[in-house]
Amino acid sequence: MTREDDPDTGRLGYRLGADDEQEARAFEEVAAELALSAEPVQPRPELKAALFAQLQSTPQLPAQDAAQPAAAPAADATTTSDATSASTAAPAPTAAPEPAQGRAERAAQRRWFQRPGLLLGAAAAAIVLFVGGAVVGSTLSGGNSYQSQQASALAEINAAPDVQRATARVEGGGTATLVWSGELGRSALVANGLPALPGDKTYELWYLRDGKAIPAGTMTPAESGSTWRVLTGEMAAGDAVGVTVEPSGGSDKPTTPPIVAIAS
Repeated sequence: MTREDDPDTGRLGYRLGADDEQEARAFEEVAAELALSAEPVQPRPELKAALFAQLQSTPQLPAQDAAQPAAAPAADATTTSDATSASTAAPAPTAAPEPAQGRAERAAQRRWFQRPGLLLGAAAAAIVLFVGGAVVGSTLSGGNSYQSQQASALAEINAAPDVQRATARVEGGGTATLVWSGELGRSALVANGLPALPGDKTYELWYLRDGKAIPAGTMTPAESGSTWRVLTGEMAAGDAVGVTVEPSGGSDKPTTPPIVAIAS
């Protein structure tokens, strides 16, 4: 096997920040597609607990290097003239060059957080791992800023220490899983097997609170009937989340009975 044939060569170049923009983008697109192509499996119950325990014990990287060179102590008054003479004769010390590995690590970290391709793949992996196999590739494949924000929010909810989930059957077919965090005050709905709707209809999500329905966004499933959406607005303690079928673009108030409602 030659170096060009080695599949690890591409991964190594990406991790070291040696790829150009086109190569990096192609790598990320393939990574996102692979994350969505695997058949879903039901993870063991202890897997989540072990993963979160590892995350909690992992130190967080600072936003930037905080280390600054220490100030040199003031010279003794009796040696001032000698120090002055020496400073004119000797070249000024220069800072040691930054190791290439440190630069590469920081470049890889910036690429992970700034580029949507890997973030979308991470969100897909989070759905497969934590929600139980609801792979919704078509909603992740665009890579625009809105989808990136949704993916980031979903990953944050899944990583919250108090994350909870509840699943219910949808009237007319399919299932819906509510994923929420009380600490974050946020929630997401992941649906599988939803019936297709006419072009002038959409699924709308609602926070159900104190007998009132608060609009929280709309969603359109893929051909497979799978979709997900991070709800708009803040989730309060005791809220339920409902879904109704509404005119395209959504409604200010529900015009049909909920096809599913899940209590938090």
